Formats: sequence, C-alpha cells, structure tokens
Amino acid sequence: MTDVDVKAGDSGNADSFLRNVRRLLTVMLGLCILGAIGFLAAIPFIFAVTNGFFDPDQVEPAAEVAAFEWVTALMALRAMMSAIGFFFFRHLRRIVDSVSHGDPFAPVNAGRLRNMAWLVLAIQLLAIPMTSLAIWFDAAPYEPNVHHGSDGISLGALLLALILFILARVFRTGAAMRDELEGTV
Repeated sequence: MTDVDVKAGDSGNADSFLRNVRRLLTVMLGLCILGAIGFLAAIPFIFAVTNGFFDPDQVEPAAEVAAFEWVTALMALRAMMSAIGFFFFRHLRRIVDSVSHGDPFAPVNAGRLRNMAWLVLAIQLLAIPMTSLAIWFDAAPYEPNVHHGSDGISLGALLLALILFILARVFRTGAAMRDELEGTV
C-alpha cells in the first residue's frame, strides 16, 4: 500500500467519522430543543394543577403549592440549561462542518470556541441554584461526589471551559499565522 492509498483511506474514515459526529450533534440539538420545550410546557401545567384548573374541588394545600413553585423553578432552570446546550452543540456542529470543509483554523472558529467556553460557564452558574433547590426539595437522590460538590459546581466543567478558552486562543493564533503565511507567499 502506498502513501497515497493510506491517505485516501484515512480521508474516507475521517469523512465518515465527521458525518457520524455531525449526526450525533444534530440529535443532541434536537434533544436540547425537546428538553427546553418540555420543561417550559410543564410550567403552566403545574400552575394549572396547583390552582385546581383540572379539578376545582382539588385545590392543593399551601405546603404543596410551595413545593410546586420550587419544582417550577427547577424546570425553568432546566429549560435555560437546555437552551444553552442547544447553542453549545450548534457551535460545535459548525466547527465540525468547517473541519469537513478543510478550513478549521478560521477566526470564526476561535470565536465559536470562546462562546462555547462562556456557555459552559453559564450552565455552571445555573447549576448552583438548581443544585441548591434540588437538595433542599430533595427532588432527586443526591450525594456529593468527586465531580460535583453540594454547591453544584463541577470541576470537570470548569476544566472544560478553561480548555475551550485555550483552544480559542490556539485557533485565533493559527488563523493569524495562516493569514500571515498566505500574505508572504
């Protein structure tokens, strides 16, 4: 097998890999949309239940209404996280598209990576009150572990944000170097 054959074979594998990643990212985008819509649609349903809309004789006691309000807050936070996730995966899919077109070191990708880092940080900011609400309400069995503390902060997510900020600089520098090289040739 010659070097040309190996390169052609690698290209085919890379193309099918990128196609599969793009499909996966498209599924993730759809799940984020469904999640955001589902969580937002549940909020009016909860208010209808607590106010006796479905069964006027069955108005919930004040304690249960307060619990429903906390669940509503959790759902609103989850809807926001799903929306942020949508934008994160959309940026990532666009980067994958630029790789498949052969131009990953474009300044726009540096901006996308930087935006993805900010989106990860935004999700972490939303995780703080969400975790507090979940622990207070005991909506889910929760035991702090190595990855998430009782404050909702994930060291892995913070590390991801840091890596994305660094990659954004690498891409910006790579794009500037490529532009400079094209200008000298």
